[in-house]
Amino acid sequence: MNCLKFLFSGVLCLYVLTTTSCAPVKFSKATSFAIQPSCTGASCNASAVQCDPKINGTSTTFTFPLSGASTANVNANCSPSNVDYIWVVKRSDSSIVATTIPGLSGATPTAVDFRGLGAGAYYVFLTATQTGGALTPYNASTPLEFIVGNIGNTLVCDPKLNATLTSVTVNQNDNNAAVTANCSPAAGSYVWTATKNGVATVIGGLSGAASTPDLKSMGAGVYNLYLYATATGSQHWQSSTPLVVTVNGTSITLAVDCNPKINGSLNSLTLTSASANPLISANCLPASSTYTWSATRNGTPVTVPNLTGANSNPNFVALGTGTYLVYLNATTNGYTAWNTTTPLTLTVDNSGAGTALNCAPRLNGTSTALTITTAGPNPTLTAGCVPSAATNTWTVTKNGTPTTVTGLSGASSTPDFTTLGQGVYLIYLAATAPGYNAYASPTPLTLTVGPAVTPVRRVGFSKLVQVTDNKVDVVMVFDDSNSMSPENTRLGGRLQGFVNDLTSSGIDWQMCATVTRAQDVNNNGVLYWGASRNWVNYLGSPQWVLKAGAADPYSIFTNTVAAIGAGWIGTDDERGIKAAWWHAEYKQYNSCYRADASLAVILISDEDVRSVGGDATQAYYAGELQPLEADDQPQGYVNKIKQSFGLNKRFTFNSIIVKPGDATCMAAQDAEGAKSHYGYKYSELSQLTGGSVGDICASDYSSNLYYFKDRIVNSLASVPLECAPVGDINVTVTPSIGAVSVQIVNNTVTFSPAIPAGRTLQLGYDCPQN
Repeated sequence: MNCLKFLFSGVLCLYVLTTTSCAPVKFSKATSFAIQPSCTGASCNASAVQCDPKINGTSTTFTFPLSGASTANVNANCSPSNVDYIWVVKRSDSSIVATTIPGLSGATPTAVDFRGLGAGAYYVFLTATQTGGALTPYNASTPLEFIVGNIGNTLVCDPKLNATLTSVTVNQNDNNAAVTANCSPAAGSYVWTATKNGVATVIGGLSGAASTPDLKSMGAGVYNLYLYATATGSQHWQSSTPLVVTVNGTSITLAVDCNPKINGSLNSLTLTSASANPLISANCLPASSTYTWSATRNGTPVTVPNLTGANSNPNFVALGTGTYLVYLNATTNGYTAWNTTTPLTLTVDNSGAGTALNCAPRLNGTSTALTITTAGPNPTLTAGCVPSAATNTWTVTKNGTPTTVTGLSGASSTPDFTTLGQGVYLIYLAATAPGYNAYASPTPLTLTVGPAVTPVRRVGFSKLVQVTDNKVDVVMVFDDSNSMSPENTRLGGRLQGFVNDLTSSGIDWQMCATVTRAQDVNNNGVLYWGASRNWVNYLGSPQWVLKAGAADPYSIFTNTVAAIGAGWIGTDDERGIKAAWWHAEYKQYNSCYRADASLAVILISDEDVRSVGGDATQAYYAGELQPLEADDQPQGYVNKIKQSFGLNKRFTFNSIIVKPGDATCMAAQDAEGAKSHYGYKYSELSQLTGGSVGDICASDYSSNLYYFKDRIVNSLASVPLECAPVGDINVTVTPSIGAVSVQIVNNTVTFSPAIPAGRTLQLGYDCPQN
């Protein structure tokens, strides 16, 4: 084990001793100690830092004119107030603003001025941490908004559950509800917040423009979901009313629900020989039910031609006069069947046939089917009935569900479909006039409302690929807790193929390693996170930076993993993200990060951050739940990398973990003698950075590591983009290397195969017009 020593004499210094100079004493799993922070005052009665950031006393948004005097004073309003304040500024597209904002620091930033950044909207997030204290840090869920110049309010969102609903009930045998933001134009950032039974909570997987969070796993309750969205060139959009998901705690028997109708809205109808065949609709949920129709005429069962399925136009007139009663039976696997209690009634009466009422409903005068966008314009609907004095009744379904459209009435109207959002609308007309047979649409008008077309600008990019583009820095983070001894042993035995493959790839790589616990590197009781470990038997300098070309790298890897071992004192508190965060903090001392290289972090652990990721529902042992601090959070690590290395640093966080939901792997891990946990936080960080998630239960780790190597190679052949492209991206490589596939992750385009040095890369793509 190597040691870090810090000497304070105006300058912080760090150096690494030899492996044998400070070999640790190994403790059993039961040997542990805890340091209890001192706390005095009323704030100690709370479990978390409490803050309520405001601008000029009461506001959460502020607009600067482009010129002239204007003052914005911010107050964090935190309790307790003796905390560390970190203010992070983002643009509308979620990118971090690295420029220092005048006045933005401490508990009460004064005379804050964003005008130096130019016109736009800027969003400020507060993190407040009680250093050395027992309180959970405060992390702002919604930001303060600062607007510079005349920014419009063009962003409009229409959050929905399962595409069309604002509230749903989810039973234990139902699928989780799909959540969509439906923002126009597409938002640059989506901030979702939630409450469960009125208490703020964090819901894993609730993110972005569309997601399906696993609310059922969080237990029964009423969940309110709120959206705060931002877009370039617009002020923010925020939910005024939440989406509501009610999760029932026990499985219940579901029933098919139907509402049969004639011509869209009727329960009875009289037909004559001149009448069109009526529309018979089942209107059942689920719509995939099996439909069995039956009918009687004057009390005797009859078979009605074309009476079938969810919607049909059966020919009752062909069977002759009489009173027809129509019954429905609808069934679906796993549901209780639906059966008619009150039949539909159709009377065929040819004794006094009247004159037929003729109608020709149309969209925009001539069309029976039309496609528009949410930007409009709305179509004009006309009934086209003769006589024109007919009474017109319109009914509409959106994606199969009845809906009301504002302004749809009479013989001619321009109803507001665009406000109702994207979808397929079927429009039915029923018309009546004295002395005429009623009219009913034999087929509906079809209106499709699609997304608005975003105005775009063309972006061009050209680059001569240099040899320096094939550099990568690798940081290995090993969980050295007691439960990880079998995994670390397997990892050491599976590294040869990975190392050989990485070496033969032609990449200029170097590698450092750390562990998931704080280390007493100076044997003086002072613990440091993120200290680099010496590579055993490596003769390079410094000894903790293993470089391409090292002799016998396989032996170096296996011997180092064996030296790291498992079960040291303090290892029960596994904090892999914190270790990586502080490892990056020491970048100027550890030489592990090169300015012109990509960064790939590879972590192996059989538990989440601090065992259960701060989630009480995942705790197995009493006292296992520990609060997460700012440097334990996935987004906090992403921010750290961007703040330390700039916004264009190409990096991925890759994890070998118990994948969330993999109960088989968890059981196998538990059988080895210690409780494992799903790696939710590590998986979240891998997804945030476009990294990979490997299976800790895999019989051969090398397949996971090969995949990581491939992702590292691909990330080297990558280019940051100005935006999330609208439409396709054009790629040209000169001289040609054959077919090149591209993938866009987090506004970065990656290429497979990687572009070799000496080629010229040209890109062309469209960005939303600001």
